[in-house]
Amino acid sequence: MACLPSFPQAAGRSLRLVLSSFVLLCAVVAARGYDTSPNRATRLSYIQGSVTVDRANDAGSEPGQLNMPLVQGQLINTGEDGQAEVEFEDGSLVRLTPYSSLSLDSLTADSDGNLHTQISVVSGLVYAELRATPKSSYRLLASGSAISPVENATFRVNMDQPPAVISVFSGAVYVEMGDSQKGYRREVRPGESLREDASSASGYFLTQLIPENSWDAWNEERDQRAAEQATTKTSARDSYAGEEGYGWSDLDANGTWYEVSGMGPVWQPSAALEATFDPYGYGSWVWYPATGYIWASGYAWGWTPFRCGKWSYWHGFGWGWMPSAGCGHCGWGAGNVFAVNIGHPPLGYHFHPLPGHDPSGLHPIVAVGTGRAPANQPQQFEGSRTIAGRTATPLPQVITSYASHSGSTVGAPLLRDFPIDAASHRPITGVVSTYQGSGRAYPGSISRNPPAYGQGSSMVARPPVMQPTYRPVPVTSYPVHPVPPAVHLSAPPAPHMASPPPSHAAPSAGSRTR
Repeated sequence: MACLPSFPQAAGRSLRLVLSSFVLLCAVVAARGYDTSPNRATRLSYIQGSVTVDRANDAGSEPGQLNMPLVQGQLINTGEDGQAEVEFEDGSLVRLTPYSSLSLDSLTADSDGNLHTQISVVSGLVYAELRATPKSSYRLLASGSAISPVENATFRVNMDQPPAVISVFSGAVYVEMGDSQKGYRREVRPGESLREDASSASGYFLTQLIPENSWDAWNEERDQRAAEQATTKTSARDSYAGEEGYGWSDLDANGTWYEVSGMGPVWQPSAALEATFDPYGYGSWVWYPATGYIWASGYAWGWTPFRCGKWSYWHGFGWGWMPSAGCGHCGWGAGNVFAVNIGHPPLGYHFHPLPGHDPSGLHPIVAVGTGRAPANQPQQFEGSRTIAGRTATPLPQVITSYASHSGSTVGAPLLRDFPIDAASHRPITGVVSTYQGSGRAYPGSISRNPPAYGQGSSMVARPPVMQPTYRPVPVTSYPVHPVPPAVHLSAPPAPHMASPPPSHAAPSAGSRTR
């Protein structure tokens, strides 16, 4: 496994000295192989407004950065205007609305490479879209309930005022409380909601409707964007994605893949059409446990191209990125991530220095490119080009369309990013729902007529929403850091918090939200 690319002599002796420790770490990892469980990292795949991340072991907090790797023990918090999305290796994700907190309790991998994930909704309103496969198990805790997908499932957890209300839009989940001696295990299906109720004989209320929430439209709109990305898929990922399939759809949707004679695939982002483009010119250096500073790109597509493969520059073509065999299972352990993965830079290229030693031990975020967000308009070339005298032919998009449920795109992220089977090179999509009906699952929208079960036939009216209480998050002062180009959604819906009423003004074109 090649953990670091080669550097030309022009890169300078100082940079080689800075990176020498990474070379040693890579050698150790390569020798050990997978005799210990590889470290796992989730991806902070979307941020808007105020988002902070608590470091593990109560080591303070820091502003959230797009494409920041998140590890076990961290807590993600959104403020009055904050929105965030956390993506896992298999494309599963959790979205946070304002005034919400999500804890990454446990991110582990067993000796067979199976991934086990436990997360907790500490407060607020979140949406989860989780894949059900033998290779990945998910357990989401909310109040006293534990939720796990039976099928690929999309559901909402409302913790504004505990106990949690769990509403399933598509697929099915098990909701558990207590143990076999005192508790319950209930399957919740599309269009149903469950709420813990200690006063009832069963311990819960189950209803065959979902209380509509203004933030459902926001979640649907995020899913619509995922559905659009799913239609831009190429075959490039089939030989490289492996078990870590997150981030590949961003490449299909924000650039052009080329098959280059004698070289293999090369991807060029649309942003590279700008003469001033530099792969490491816009983003932040963030601290990662056991490894040190690693790069968090400010571009929405900046996950996969900075954890494996290498960037190179070709005269007459520009910057391009080539994937490697390590993209599917490089992991995030010590030495397994790149400091700077540039193979062949342009003549006179100035390597950005890595952050120096921080005697305070706080490891602050170090920003690069704090000016106006670079252009990043999706654009694909149709004609052939030349790379190093070789023909570069654009890879065609795989003709696909998203099969929506009664016009809804709920669940689309699971068709956008996904693992690839190493033997067959086919997508691992998980257990598709056996229930028919609308993904929206609002009252009256479910086509099937589920049998009545559980206690109670309707959910009691939701009480006035109160400000959620959770552990205060001290924010340390850090340098100004870049953020991704603003994502232009329609105006956000009314906040789910009734007190206090946060303001949600849609960002203007080209504005910076952080």
